[in-house]
Parts: sequence; C-alpha cells; structure tokens
Amino acid sequence: MKVSARHTMLFPTFPVSFLWTLCSVNVFVLTAYSDLLLEDDPFQPVTSDETVAVGGTVTLTCQVAENDNSSLQWSNTAQQTLYFGEKRALRDNRIQLHRSTPTELSITISDVQLSDEGEYTCSIFTMPVRTARATVTVMGVPGKPQLSGYEEPVLEGERITLTCTSSGSKPPAKLRWYRGHEEIQGQPQDVAPDPDDRTFRVRSELHLTVTRADNEAPIACTVDHPALAEGDKRTERQLIVQCKGPRRRGVGGRGPVRRAFLGDRVYASRTTRGQWRDGVCMHCLGVGSLLTLTPPRPRKPLPPVSSSDSPDVNIRPVSDLPREGEKFLLQCVGIGNPEPTSYEWKKKDGELPLLAKVDGSFLRFELLNKSDNGMYLCQADNGIGQGQGEYVLLVQDPTAMSASSGVDHAVIGGVVAVIFFILLCLLIVLGRYLIRHKGTYLTHEAKGSDEAHDADTAIINAEGGHSSAEERKEYFI
Repeated sequence: MKVSARHTMLFPTFPVSFLWTLCSVNVFVLTAYSDLLLEDDPFQPVTSDETVAVGGTVTLTCQVAENDNSSLQWSNTAQQTLYFGEKRALRDNRIQLHRSTPTELSITISDVQLSDEGEYTCSIFTMPVRTARATVTVMGVPGKPQLSGYEEPVLEGERITLTCTSSGSKPPAKLRWYRGHEEIQGQPQDVAPDPDDRTFRVRSELHLTVTRADNEAPIACTVDHPALAEGDKRTERQLIVQCKGPRRRGVGGRGPVRRAFLGDRVYASRTTRGQWRDGVCMHCLGVGSLLTLTPPRPRKPLPPVSSSDSPDVNIRPVSDLPREGEKFLLQCVGIGNPEPTSYEWKKKDGELPLLAKVDGSFLRFELLNKSDNGMYLCQADNGIGQGQGEYVLLVQDPTAMSASSGVDHAVIGGVVAVIFFILLCLLIVLGRYLIRHKGTYLTHEAKGSDEAHDADTAIINAEGGHSSAEERKEYFI
C-alpha cells in the first residue's frame, strides 16, 4: 500500500479535459505569435480578397513594406505564373499589368468569368520565399425574370397564381413582388443549382385573390442581387378584372338598362358609372343585378382568343460565319402562348463543350474550336408544352479562308489585266487606221494646159481628160 501511494504521488492523474484545454491554449499562443511575426516582417506580401460580377474587371494588388531587390509574382488558381515583375508569363489578353514598383505589383483581369473564381497567390522570392493569397469571388448576374400564369382577364373574386423565375445568379437572387409601388408577400422561393455553370435558378409564386380595386393594377416581379443596381431587372403585367354587382331578382331603379354578355349569362346594370369594354362591365362602381334570359338575343361574336400551345423554337446565330479562335453566340428564340420560361441546351451525340456557357436562352462560345462542330439542340418549355430547335455548327478555318480569298483576288486581277490589254491594243489599231485614211482626196489637172494660150486650147491639148487624171493624196499628221 505504501508503494502504491508513493507511485500515486510521483505520477498524479490529470483529467482529460484539462489536457485538451492546455493543448488548445498552446496552439492559440503559437498562432498569435506567428501572426505577430508576420505583421512585423517588412518582406511579407499583403493582399486583399476581391468580389466581382461576371463580365466585370477585378484588380489584384500585392504590396510589401520593404524590398531587397527581390521580384514579386502573381499566380492564378492553377499555380500558373501570370506576371513576374513587369514580365508577362501567361498569354491571356484579359490580364494586364496595372502597376509595378519595387514594393507593389498590381494586375487587372477583365471580362471575368465564373471559371476565374478561386485563390490567387502573390510571392516574393526572398530567403525564404514569402507568399500571400487573395480570394476572388465571382458573382453570376441573374437574367431578366420571366412571369407566367396570367394571360386573360379574370373575374372579380377569383384566385390566380403568378410564377416568376430567374436563372444565372450566384449567389442565389431574391425575388420580390410588387402591386404598383406596394411590396406584397409571395410564397417562399425555390432555389435549384445549375451544375453546368455553378449558378442558381430561383422560382417564386404569388397567390392573389383579385378585387375590383386590382383592375389595371401592375403586378411586378423584380430581382434583388448584389451584382445588379436597384430596379435593373423587372418584369410586370397588368391585371384586367371583370367585376359585377350583387345578385338579385329583377332590375329596379331608374336609368337605362345596360346589358353585358359573359358566357350564357346576361348581366344588367342600371348604372352609368362603370367602364364597358367589348360588352363586359369593367370596374363597375354602381349597383348592378343579375338577369337570366333564355335564349339571349343575337349578338356579334367576340374575336377568338389564341389558345395556349407548345412553343415554336428557332436557333439564331449572331454571325453566319463562325471562325476558329473567335467568340460565337447562339440565341434560342421561342414563340408561344404563353412564352417559354425555361431553356435547355444540348449537343446531339455528345456533351456541351467546356468553353460553351449557357445563359438562359443564349449559348456562348468563349473560344471556337474544330471540336465544337456538330448539331446543337435547344428545348424551350412554357409550362404547357415543349418545343425544340436545331442548329448545325461548322467552324471555319480563318487561314484557309484568307488563302482562298487571296487566290480569288489574284484570278480577278489577272482577268482584269487581260481585258485592259485587249482594249488597249484595239485602241491602238483603231487609231492608226483613222490616221491613215484621214484627209484623202483626188486632184484632176490636165497635163499640157500650162503651155496653152487660151482655155479652149488647154481643153483640146489635155491628155486623157478627167478619166486619166492622176490621183494625188495628201496626208495630214
């Protein structure tokens, strides 16, 4: 028992929680000490995190307090060197040098894409090498909201459902509903991630029981997102409400009776304070009554309303001549009633290229390649049916096109030169012919008439008369 007590005194038993607390304190002290050393280190690079929207420009700045003639360097998320001092290391025209001094290296990245998101590293090659990281967060810009669920006038008291959708946002956008300038509460929105481009598609519904006060009131859906200014993306639709008075038998009161047809019923009202449109009382303010007539009197039929159907889909290119190494854009155009609210892009017999980005109804090619050739399909959905369009992409070789264009120009130049030479020869021949035959005439002088004493003798002594007259030619040059 004594030995056991002696061992207990030599090796006391500590609680496990106490040991964990002690280790945590040591780690915290070491971390704080290392941070203090870094803050006091004049050669330690200093960077800052940046946030930018798709298509924008971001500036990455790396600074040190002192420099011993060591070079600063920026690297991208794949640890590829972008700039080493003032020297460009990666051939990307979007990346440009902003400022380079012994204590600062700043670069800019324009036309930022979602693939540019990640950690960028600034290094200074001292002994040892010191580094600092800057996180670039890229926000996806949401598309214009698509509003569906209401197409035709509704009766007072009916309940309607409007649906608003927007895609391409990162982080997920927030949808807001407005009636005029008043914000109204919709249903909790659904958020669905898009695995192709790391963005989100948001959807919200609004359930509304319409009243006569809602007639001609604008119902709007707006997108709230950090990448947008307030009110940048907004879609609205105007409500048309058909209202009626309370039901009762007979028509009392004074004034002319106004009748309106709605289906097989005839509405009669002794009020002139309503708005009548196409035989229907719109936004009636007075007291009306319901009357049933069998059969209703003949009337002119209203124009038919177009029925809902699957959309017709066409794919339109922004350029009819896609060239290798250039940007290219395809637009999916859907026409239907209602209009399409969602689009899906596919490539027949394969997957979409890595550099092809889907942006709602647009398919963007950042850099065309021969491997992008093929048939592309766009499927549009309007909530009632689906339609599909096709487009065959054939990427052209710009070098071959320029060579063939040079050959065509040479052939055309040769033909023009030959025609010009022929015309010149014809002009020379025609000129010589005209010069040789210009000013030719005949002189008929009787030989021997110089020795005659009078005119009669000269005529008698003439040799040959006019028939043997000598032809003389004179040339004027």
